[in-house]
Amino acid sequence: GNYEEGYDDGSGMIDPNTGMPIAAGADGNKEPNYDDMIEEMEEGLRCRICWYRCPRRQRMVYHVEAKHVESPGYQCSVCNKVCSTKNAWMIHKSRFHRS
Repeated sequence: GNYEEGYDDGSGMIDPNTGMPIAAGADGNKEPNYDDMIEEMEEGLRCRICWYRCPRRQRMVYHVEAKHVESPGYQCSVCNKVCSTKNAWMIHKSRFHRS
């Protein structure tokens, strides 16, 4: 697809101002599917938007969410801090709110 015109992950969660997908929040809403933004290659994975490369899928998903997706944020249920990505939210929880 042409990502400059916008990307449709099928969730209907597209920011009308930027045309970029809006990531689901920590409230359990459906998360966007980033598969169309990631290209599998023999030597690993490549971001189809900026050509960033890495060997591991989870790292690529973190990259796509942080660099190419508008996010309403992920709110911590303990202290109400809002993190910009799901990865940042998970790191926050593990650092500050371990059970």
